[in-house]
Amino acid sequence: MLLMRLFSGFLLLAALTPAPTETETLFARMRERQGAIRTLQVRFIQEKKSSLLSAPSISEGLFSYEAPDRVRWEYSKPDPYTILIEGDRFKAYYPALHKVKTARITRMRNRIFHFLLATEPLEKLKNHFQVELRIAQARPTFTLVLTPLTPHLAKYISAVTLQVDKQSLLPVDILIQEKDKDYTRLTFSDPRVNTTLPEKTFVLEVPPGCAVEDYQSGGR
Repeated sequence: MLLMRLFSGFLLLAALTPAPTETETLFARMRERQGAIRTLQVRFIQEKKSSLLSAPSISEGLFSYEAPDRVRWEYSKPDPYTILIEGDRFKAYYPALHKVKTARITRMRNRIFHFLLATEPLEKLKNHFQVELRIAQARPTFTLVLTPLTPHLAKYISAVTLQVDKQSLLPVDILIQEKDKDYTRLTFSDPRVNTTLPEKTFVLEVPPGCAVEDYQSGGR
């Protein structure tokens, strides 16, 4: 349901293992950066590979975030639809189907989701993931590899790999690899941090008469 399965390249030919002090310094910078983010808007391209599809599907759109917990995914191509998250509430509007789907997000899934977009502190995930930092000095990004520690997560996810820009400390590429070899990759561009977002950004405008279906109950 919640889209986060992501892809990134492990092609760090000369990956260097940073000293603990370098790792701690970088994580401290990330904490400071995360704490300063009030709003974030960024364009994305999503590539999803599934055994149910004959070829990977490609989508693109605009991601918007407002602290502490408001999120909008606006998919524009090829099929427009909107996902809105506020707290633990999830809504998705599919214009072509004339349908709205709703759900509650588990606390852990919500934390993972926010961390992937650099809006959740690293420390809150360390009980659930082994975090490995890889730095190649010649590259403009560094790599974070998250390996699930809990059986529940490990049942579905093999690894989450993030490419993070060294200057902005924002992710530019995320990959979630699943146990069945499916994956979703998100590539981000044109980030805008701490701009004023219109209030309607986080309002889901739905025409009258749309069917409303709950993911847990199957419909209502």
